[in-house]
Amino acid sequence: MSEASLFEFKDICCPVCGGDAPIFLGWRGGEAHQNGVGEKTAIVRCKECSHQYPNPMPFPKANLEEIYVDADEYFRGHNVEEKKQIGLGLMQEFEQKLGKRGKFLDVGCGAGELLWAAKTSGWDAEGIDPSKEFIEIGRERLGVEGRATTLEDAKFPDNHFDAIAMSGIIEHLYNPFETLQEIHRVLRPNGLFWFDAPNEDGLYMQFGNLYMRLQRKNWVVVMAPTFPPYHVQGFNPKSLRKLLKRAMFELKEMELIGEVCEQQGSESLRKKVEFKAAKAINKIGKMLNKGSYMSIWAKKTR
Repeated sequence: MSEASLFEFKDICCPVCGGDAPIFLGWRGGEAHQNGVGEKTAIVRCKECSHQYPNPMPFPKANLEEIYVDADEYFRGHNVEEKKQIGLGLMQEFEQKLGKRGKFLDVGCGAGELLWAAKTSGWDAEGIDPSKEFIEIGRERLGVEGRATTLEDAKFPDNHFDAIAMSGIIEHLYNPFETLQEIHRVLRPNGLFWFDAPNEDGLYMQFGNLYMRLQRKNWVVVMAPTFPPYHVQGFNPKSLRKLLKRAMFELKEMELIGEVCEQQGSESLRKKVEFKAAKAINKIGKMLNKGSYMSIWAKKTR
């Protein structure tokens, strides 16, 4: 199946607040990408809640597994041992904040590093991911048994988990509100939910969009990449707070962190200079609480 035939484009309302007042920001992907990669999509900002998203939205014609098919390419550059140690640290944070261990769910467990860390730390842990190939990698490489399913299809009981994590997932969801509603349902009262997301209003993103305009291009750098793994939601602190409140979560902590990634494709002197500039801008952004990534802790209060 060719990349051009993977999607059908449909007009939508804002996935965060349901508003229908989109403001066009620019294009990304395809002709609006330096290497011509991915789908050309129009990126808009919701006038009401400031969330960014493609509109029309590119919906997969088939299931997600046909998009995320090359697991080795998807996980290329992932440091498994580093991710395992990060996972152990995250599970320690969960235990400190909850005051105990308990039942844990990793939504979108991928290759299984966090699921491994949870089990190693003594939690009663489960992991789910829509990709059968990712689940098999976790089984073969780390000995963890995740389930190849979506959160909605897993049909967990009400008030089932003490803690839930969802790393690198929310920016890929076509209906993040429904997913957070389901997380709220299966999380116990006073249970903790941790997730992360790119900050599309970070200082680096703002300068990147300005850099495009200075080159007389109606492109944007937000919500990259435009090829697997696709980003279809562009959050910022304001829109995330709106979404959490709508899904009946209490925001406990939001930390703006993260680094920028090097550009893909062939190397060039221009790319090296741009990357150094991007790192410097992002460093300033983190000092100004405008980092490129957000780490969020939320609590189910009722």
